[in-house]
Amino acid sequence: MLNQACVLVAEDQPFIALDLALAVEDAGGKVVGPAASCEEALAFLATGTVAAAILDVNLLDGDSSPLVEVLVGLGLPFIVHTAVDLPQAMAARFSGLVVQIKPCPAAVLVARLGRLIADHGSPPTAPDRTAPVP
Repeated sequence: MLNQACVLVAEDQPFIALDLALAVEDAGGKVVGPAASCEEALAFLATGTVAAAILDVNLLDGDSSPLVEVLVGLGLPFIVHTAVDLPQAMAARFSGLVVQIKPCPAAVLVARLGRLIADHGSPPTAPDRTAPVP
């Protein structure tokens, strides 16, 4: 379903992050991260390999507004995965965010992300590390 798309997982709860990462892999995607902080996630985004993302609203170093801003700027599909309301400033600035309320089965969340990716077009994929480099 994810066709080797590189999916950033930004989640500060280790068990949720692992569950999401496994669901991404099970759906044929490549996991970028997981990142527990905005700073870490922004570093992953700077690599240029991310095709989509799943973001928790609250990470170790604050809310994920900086990530939302970058992802919107890049035009990449993403889902905000949260158990709390969106921060007021985020909701006001970025209307129309795709939000999935926790708890949600990881497979359901990843399937929804797969549909967003499909609607968006062909995502960047991870390089094939097994193929010889010409």
